[in-house]
Amino acid sequence: MQLWALIVDGFRESLDRKIFWVLIGLSVLIALTMLSVQFHEDSVSLLFGTVTIGQHGKFSPFTDLGRGNIIGIVVYVLLDGLVGWFGLVLMIIATAGAIPAFIEQGAVDVLLAKPIARSRLFLYKYLSGLVFVFVQATVFVVLTFLVMWLWWGVFAPGYLLGAPLLVLLFSYLYCVSVFVALRTRSAVACALLTIGAWFMFTMFTQGLPAIFDAHPDLKENTSVYNAVRVMSWALPKTGDFTSFAARWAGAGTSVDVFTDGSSSGLPGASPEDLKRAREMEKRELRKNPWLSIGTSLLFEFVVLAWAMRLFARRDF
Repeated sequence: MQLWALIVDGFRESLDRKIFWVLIGLSVLIALTMLSVQFHEDSVSLLFGTVTIGQHGKFSPFTDLGRGNIIGIVVYVLLDGLVGWFGLVLMIIATAGAIPAFIEQGAVDVLLAKPIARSRLFLYKYLSGLVFVFVQATVFVVLTFLVMWLWWGVFAPGYLLGAPLLVLLFSYLYCVSVFVALRTRSAVACALLTIGAWFMFTMFTQGLPAIFDAHPDLKENTSVYNAVRVMSWALPKTGDFTSFAARWAGAGTSVDVFTDGSSSGLPGASPEDLKRAREMEKRELRKNPWLSIGTSLLFEFVVLAWAMRLFARRDF
């Protein structure tokens, strides 16, 4: 009952924020834009048929390859590029002030006076903070899923898993925001340091391992290589979000979706570079989700436990 009360309170706080409605409006706008596109067997019509582009069946909803490429566009461009990066940054900014406002003198005193353990109060407040992202992710994923299914004729039930994946990805970052809030009581510090942590997670779990794979000679520096391997295991795998979303939705690799099989789609890339990129991406798509999500949640648990201890021991 206490958890439900805090969740309802967190949801009401979300409704009061203008950015909540901005993001909802953005999701609706994206869905309407998708409605203006129609895929045919050998062409794509844009702006409700105003412009027609030939595509030789690459994005035909009547073939498995074409359906996979259509799903790939939605996953890589909209779910990952627009919501997974731009939208998530806005969500980080929107939720950065929640915990600093929660622990303000006067506000927290009222809550601490209630018959509830501090650790439970902290955990409930943390979970209520995820409501904002849950609502946004669900609205976006369901709207785009319905457009793909009812308008484009592409049924991809696995794409619906993109909503919990978005919430999961945000939770990896939100635990950092909460910890910073308890240390600084500053919404600006929460937003900036959380975005910085996101960059660090991506660099150690995706960027640096890819560099070592592309240049095996760098592995000769065993101390640096082993340090990167340890960090890539311990830190949240924020970069795996796209791989799992694409895999479960039934999309192909981004290389196959955005190129015609040659290097023409990637300026400056050779056929060897294209082949290497495709193989690397296929390897990403084969990652074990249980290992990736499990180790990421372990990091989140450690950070949350530390933050919970700070909250429980702090004299407000």
